[in-house]
Amino acid sequence: MEALARPHAGAGEVRMLGLPAEIAFLADHGVPPVQLQEAARLAERTGVSPSRQVIASGLVAEEQFYRALAAELGLRFLPRPPPLQPGGDIAAILREGLAVTRVRPDSPVRFAAAPPPGPALRRFLAAGARARGDIVVLPPSALAAELRRANAGTIARAAAWLDEAGRQRFSARTGTNWLQKALAFILVAVLSVTGTLAPTLTLVGVMLTLGPVFFGAVILRLAAMMERPTIDLWREHRWQIDDSRLPVYTVAVPIFGEEAVLDQLIDALAAIDYPAAKLDIRILVEEIDWGLRRALAARELPPFMQVVIVPRGAPQTKPRALNVALAEARGELFTIFDAEDIPDPRQLRLAAARFLRSGADLVCLQAHLVIDNTEDGWLAGCFALEYAGLFDVLNPGLLQSGLPIMLGGTSNHFRTQALRRVGGWDPWNVTEDADIGFRLVRTGGYIADLPSRTLEEAPSKLRAWLKQRTRWYKGYLQTLISHLLLPGRLLSEAGLLSTLTFLVLTLGTLLGTFFYPVFAAVTGTAILSGSLLSPDGPLELLLSAAALALACGGICVVFLIPALGAWRRGAIGLWRWLPLLPIYHLLASLAAWLALYEYLNDRFAWNKTAHGLARSSRYRDRARSPALTDAAAIPAPLPPADARY
Repeated sequence: MEALARPHAGAGEVRMLGLPAEIAFLADHGVPPVQLQEAARLAERTGVSPSRQVIASGLVAEEQFYRALAAELGLRFLPRPPPLQPGGDIAAILREGLAVTRVRPDSPVRFAAAPPPGPALRRFLAAGARARGDIVVLPPSALAAELRRANAGTIARAAAWLDEAGRQRFSARTGTNWLQKALAFILVAVLSVTGTLAPTLTLVGVMLTLGPVFFGAVILRLAAMMERPTIDLWREHRWQIDDSRLPVYTVAVPIFGEEAVLDQLIDALAAIDYPAAKLDIRILVEEIDWGLRRALAARELPPFMQVVIVPRGAPQTKPRALNVALAEARGELFTIFDAEDIPDPRQLRLAAARFLRSGADLVCLQAHLVIDNTEDGWLAGCFALEYAGLFDVLNPGLLQSGLPIMLGGTSNHFRTQALRRVGGWDPWNVTEDADIGFRLVRTGGYIADLPSRTLEEAPSKLRAWLKQRTRWYKGYLQTLISHLLLPGRLLSEAGLLSTLTFLVLTLGTLLGTFFYPVFAAVTGTAILSGSLLSPDGPLELLLSAAALALACGGICVVFLIPALGAWRRGAIGLWRWLPLLPIYHLLASLAAWLALYEYLNDRFAWNKTAHGLARSSRYRDRARSPALTDAAAIPAPLPPADARY
């Protein structure tokens, strides 16, 4: 570091400046006291330890800080740790920064010390462990990496919920129980027999049985559409919180084979507007992903980012990687970004302000996901319409009514303790985001809307889109089955309204998607033949009225919600794709049937979506422009004049 090459300060000068003990020794190792004094002032203003500020700001690199610490105490410094003794409470070891090494006859070293900035570092300095031959000093990131390596098996089992605590939780790993299997067998048998003997009567019976579910789905969505988003909080700038009050924020970024978007990802994370000393950004990389590991090793990351190698193990899924990050997270708050995400730089500040102004029962915030590559064809355009309806209409409407939602896989913000209470994410669920939201609601928490936007890349090729959507629907099925293992417990924990909403959003979505082609064909045929509009007798009149009401409501849901969402986003150019939504939903039905096939044959397979393939991008065209930042941060009730899709 350039600062360490400068002349030493005198001891008198250091005392005169009144530097904190945890950074004062740096003045004797080449760091200008004036810069240390400025770092101490900024640390006090931000509410962090001076040592954390010195490292996070880049004034002194982590390795050089601990090299200077070792020299100050007369201890030996090692950039890489000696072999460590496995076992123990890894989180506690990292908090204190003192690990026991493996006993070796050729080495007197018994302890590896890497006290993290803050109280642990101050305690280490106060202990005065000078010139001890059995202690070596090393950087905290090196200690953490070696602890993961030494305890890889234990960490992998805990992250996969295969340890004792994990096996006590309900999970997609167990699949269906005997009662669910028996009910499914009976249902298939009855439908097979009645469908053979009386196909028309069977179809009418199925429609009557499923009618309440579909009506519930339609009514729920129409009611959400009637809710107006609340933006007064943001318009009044109540989100502006002094840096000293902001909590430490952990940002987890699970990635696999994402070399194509790595530079974009690092730029987007570096652009986050949050005190660097309060950022704990963890880029989660699978141990076997050698290409990405090499690519990251060749890049110099900001000091508040670290690469976390996830120990190999099964299942190799995003939620398992997130559980590894959760175990070590420093932050009071926790969020997730995907590899291709470009979040609004102020998103963490907005989320932190909302959490600070709310009670502890607010456990999660969901930001709005916006498709960036809308000019990549009709599939990406319809995807953008779908997301506009979901994140600007349906989710805000449900949340404003106090109902749960199906979380998106990214840009959801949590209280870390709430996540730890439920054990983190189900590592066996391939749509872990849908599952975790309901787990949190079942513990008594609630979810709220966060009016901040994150740009995402949508698959523009049919094969990639089908693979992604198949995984989503398979995850919905896993979520439905695992939460209904004990229906009575679900009802008692979540309450009646939340349970019904859960059933509508999971069961209703799956059934509606499965049978969308059938109902569309039957309804269309009945209208064209005239039988639906000219019923014979009271029973047919009742059935026709119900079918027409459901058809009209379904059409409103299919077209009006995405159209309203696009209008609220100021993206009415997306309306040109509205006529193609029926075809889009036909493809979704195909994906749902593929998901059912996969669930029966390869339940835990994770269909990876490739990124970095977009041909169009508003972010690349208008990178870091004030117009994009303003529009992305705070949605306006009217379309912003500069927005374009």
